Amino acid sequence: MKRLWLLLALPLAVLLAQCTTPSMENRLSKMESKQDSILKILGAMQEKHEFMAMRMGWRPPPDTTPKAIPLGTSKVQGPENAAVTIVEFSDLQCPYCAQTAPILDSIAHAYPNDVKIVFKHFPLSFHPQAKAAAAAAIAAGKQGKFFEFRYKVAPHFRDLKDSVYLGVAKELGLNMEKFKKDMVLSPEVAQVLDEDMSLGRKIGVEGTPTIFVNGRLAQDRSFEYFEQLIKKSKAN
Repeated sequence: MKRLWLLLALPLAVLLAQCTTPSMENRLSKMESKQDSILKILGAMQEKHEFMAMRMGWRPPPDTTPKAIPLGTSKVQGPENAAVTIVEFSDLQCPYCAQTAPILDSIAHAYPNDVKIVFKHFPLSFHPQAKAAAAAAIAAGKQGKFFEFRYKVAPHFRDLKDSVYLGVAKELGLNMEKFKKDMVLSPEVAQVLDEDMSLGRKIGVEGTPTIFVNGRLAQDRSFEYFEQLIKKSKAN
């Protein structure tokens, strides 16, 4: 992959080093545009390859070092002083995230005083509806219904679209005019997504869902696993 990137960059670098005429500059501009498109495609392919490799069973050795994960502006479900903090980096179009959603919802309801769940956005580039879904969830969050929206939209991961978001919003009793206005991919939403993804990459997130429990990378995503960690924390 690195060699291919170098091969793509080399011809353009050589041409840029030469004197150019207006006609040549126009050609170079078009080449730059095409090169950017190719590099984006290659980046998405590499991201998907890493994601699928992880799902096929290949995983790097687990990093058991606790991570400092700031809450920032992320939505939180549960009490501020909970003994256990679960941070989920998630993509609303990801099938594995959809499977995890009801488990985390059940944990939150089973242990309302002991656990808080923090949601971080990590929309993968090969999921075309992931960012739009994130924007819709953020819009629901502005009316105090972020997690309700997140859990209700999870079963629809295969057919995410505006009609689904609007249907869930109506079911939750949201102000529909405000929701429609807020569910766009605005610069504000883009900033939230960028901050979450930058943080995720900084602490080693490569795919979704990636979950940390009290800063440590979770090794399982079952109800029993989270329950065991909560009980252990309470015992201490």
